[in-house]
Amino acid sequence: MKFLILGGNGYLGSKVTVELLKTGHEIFCTTRENSDLLRLKGYESQMTFIPVGADKIEHVLKTGGFDWILNMACNYGKGTVLYYSVIESNIVFPLAILDLAVKYGVKNFMTIGTGLPDRLNMYSFSKSIFSDFGKFYVEKQGINFVNMKLEMFYGADEPKDRFIPDCIMKMLQNKDVDLTPGRQKRDIIAVQDVIGAILCVIDSGIEGFQEIYVGTGEAPTIYELLTYIKRKTRSKSNLNFGVIPERIGEPDCIADITKLAELGYTCRYSWKQGIENMIGEVMENENLN
Repeated sequence: MKFLILGGNGYLGSKVTVELLKTGHEIFCTTRENSDLLRLKGYESQMTFIPVGADKIEHVLKTGGFDWILNMACNYGKGTVLYYSVIESNIVFPLAILDLAVKYGVKNFMTIGTGLPDRLNMYSFSKSIFSDFGKFYVEKQGINFVNMKLEMFYGADEPKDRFIPDCIMKMLQNKDVDLTPGRQKRDIIAVQDVIGAILCVIDSGIEGFQEIYVGTGEAPTIYELLTYIKRKTRSKSNLNFGVIPERIGEPDCIADITKLAELGYTCRYSWKQGIENMIGEVMENENLN
């Protein structure tokens, strides 16, 4: 099949891109002028890169034959990022490409959404709005649109400033970890299982508008997760629960995996198995064995 992937050089996007390349699919991937292509090293010659810009993407889509567009790009709105940057990345840009998909007969569009409540923050709100546009296009234009509502995922090679790898590294170094009370429940899923779920949906022939929750169906509290990591790393770190105030409206998140099960997909790793594997890989990567 022929794919256009938005954000195929990101952490999750690059892993999906590589898996599709390995199975013989034709890949076109958008890039920005300052894009880091390190995660795609060794695969550059097997794919076509397109500079970000609706006009340039339209020129490629005109050639026809595309089976899927995968929207793997997003802006989490961290730090001092203004709301418009999130809106532009999570709504305006993918909406322009969704419009081009209809114009040039691309039947299938998948976007990576979030399992967080719709109005928790601008990231989840913008993802919800784009999904609503997808539903509208299904009803009015007859395309297929899949919103993969992704729970908190992790991997040994993910950016080290993310919550789980940051905590693992601190505990491996016996550093104290300041935390909220840790009462919130989180469905955490190994990145390998996220990739498996995405590929399963692509191969399923699913039609219409679909919201598919991607998680394990288990939801440990952050307290349970962090104390488990401490035990498995044999760390001497102090876990300072309650030092950081709990966020107002902090949600509990657990995926309803009914649709994934109906499609025949079952996660390979429980959260404990996945985290234990991740700790071992991090230790190996950091030469801490």
